[in-house]
Amino acid sequence: MAGGVSCSPCAPLPNSRSRMHNCSPEAFACLALQTLPKMGDVSVRGLVEAHGSANAALASLPPAVVAAARQSAASSVQLATRTGAHIVALPDEHYPARLRELRDAPAVLFARGSVDIAAPPAVAIVGTRTASGYGLRVARSIATACARAGISVVSGLARGIDGAAHEAALAAGGRTVAVLGTGIDITYPKSHRLLQERIAHEGLVLSEQTPGDAGHAGTFPRRNRLIAALADVTVVVEAGEGSGALITADHAVELGRTVACVPNAIDVATARGSNALLKAHAEPILSPDDVLRLLDMTPSPTQGPALDGVSARCWHAVQQGALTPVEVAQHTGLSTRDATAVLALLEIDGLLVFDTSGRIRPTLLGT
Repeated sequence: MAGGVSCSPCAPLPNSRSRMHNCSPEAFACLALQTLPKMGDVSVRGLVEAHGSANAALASLPPAVVAAARQSAASSVQLATRTGAHIVALPDEHYPARLRELRDAPAVLFARGSVDIAAPPAVAIVGTRTASGYGLRVARSIATACARAGISVVSGLARGIDGAAHEAALAAGGRTVAVLGTGIDITYPKSHRLLQERIAHEGLVLSEQTPGDAGHAGTFPRRNRLIAALADVTVVVEAGEGSGALITADHAVELGRTVACVPNAIDVATARGSNALLKAHAEPILSPDDVLRLLDMTPSPTQGPALDGVSARCWHAVQQGALTPVEVAQHTGLSTRDATAVLALLEIDGLLVFDTSGRIRPTLLGT
């Protein structure tokens, strides 16, 4: 908090002190300032710096204005509390340091989970909502490698690449941060409700929007600057022309961070943007290890997936060159039907895929 300034001029509303465990006095004052007309993040930051603290800035305003601002802030705190969220503001010591590099850093953040999850090293993994099977597999592979190396995986909880990255990071027991374009209490897309709850309990969910805000066309691109700012490297896995992932890449460039891209077929519409980015300036990612090297981290020797029972037998058969379920059945002694069922589970786990001819091909995650 800024200088330990007394908050008595701007204390919370009567009978609301019991709800303030999730919000420091400085955060409450910043939230109150933000409710004022035409008071954006840059303006709030300027006032706080000019007055030495958010409480002092708020106290400099007319009493009637202060009272209304405090009332609005108290309502937001109450909504955040119901969701299990806490509030972090620019003056707070545990505000993510990297976000302060943004000229328009959020004056206030709503968070579910420990803010320490966002600490470096971190990699943003972003891409299209309408991802191909290839894009999803690569996103999972990169997120898994990063999570196992202790790197936080940052993304936007959207369908497609974002969701695949979050899920893989959690499955690997790693850190992941979801930055929302809605209020902290809103789930978008609805299909990610369980994923959002899991990240809130095992990782970190962040939003600069006030609780109850369903978001709009501008809030989703705007949150991309936070994704870029939190990450050392932004990896665009698959993105079409005009994709929001390209906006994230632009913010990363502005911040002097590394941007990387996964190459894709030139006739895939959902990869035209990322391929163009690769041609322009992005670092090529040809394997998950390439991401680790961009962070000056040495990739660990590949140990292969931890499998047992019939899964291990089928996987061993694939490693020995079996290309079809019939060949796997021959190698393992299983029936073709049982071998096919096990192979389907291995495909779900992202270890292998079936190409257009029906042949088995291990993925990057399985190699």
